[in-house]
Amino acid sequence: MDHQNELSGNGSHKVSSNMESNNRRKQLMGRQIILDYDTEDVNKMADAFIKSFRRQLKIEREESFKRSQDMISRGS
Repeated sequence: MDHQNELSGNGSHKVSSNMESNNRRKQLMGRQIILDYDTEDVNKMADAFIKSFRRQLKIEREESFKRSQDMISRGS
């Protein structure tokens, strides 16, 4: 007997709709797992970007300080 074509008393495909909803749940759960992995990757990339950005700011501040010290020493 083909369970997907079994009709309930009201004419709806009861077993078929249950299988569809189970498949839909599995797809959603699969997407959630993928999104969780993507979120971890995005967080790692964001952390790396922030670390690099802060490092670059520190280098620029040090260079600016050296330039200002050179200008002060030439002025005296």
